[in-house]
Amino acid sequence: MKTFSIQEALLAGWTGFKGRGVFLVAIILTVGILTGAPQWGIQQIQTNWLAISLALVVLAFEYFLYAGVIKIMLAVTDGKETRFGDLFSCGDIFIPYFLGAILNGLIIMLGIMLLVVPGLIAMVMFLFYGFFIIDKKVGPVEALKASAALTKGVRWKLFGFTLVLALINIVGALLFLVGLLVSIPVSWIALAYVYRKLLPQTQFV
Repeated sequence: MKTFSIQEALLAGWTGFKGRGVFLVAIILTVGILTGAPQWGIQQIQTNWLAISLALVVLAFEYFLYAGVIKIMLAVTDGKETRFGDLFSCGDIFIPYFLGAILNGLIIMLGIMLLVVPGLIAMVMFLFYGFFIIDKKVGPVEALKASAALTKGVRWKLFGFTLVLALINIVGALLFLVGLLVSIPVSWIALAYVYRKLLPQTQFV
């Protein structure tokens, strides 16, 4: 029977953070600045078409950074060396990752429109699509299918796990936002740990 431990995942997240805390805080701050500053700038633009165009560019750049984040968190989880430059090293798989993100977002949005619950199910079902694209170099559709297979049988537990992560980050935000510098990387590493834990327990067709 497929399973994982929420407690072990959180412990792995904390252990991974303790081992590379300064590096991970630098990653969080960099992502926050590089995504937050352009968004603030867009809000100052009065021309609608220009604001929309720039918003799409910024969105693409955000996903480019998020792909790098996944790569770094997998390396930390695996106990491998990782560099700051890895944050910007996923150009080769950016297009499938971006397309996967769009497909995932559309599916979740459609599910939420259909009485919310289907959207929550889709959110958990496709939780790891990005990990497959980064880790296994598969296409967006294949990644969504692989994530669905990976989460099958443990979706209720994964839903509870995501709620725990959300609670941890809420607490981090309440600590004058400084707590997010710890809670976010701990959450990322914990998620990567669960991906690694479920991978060998899953049969893919």
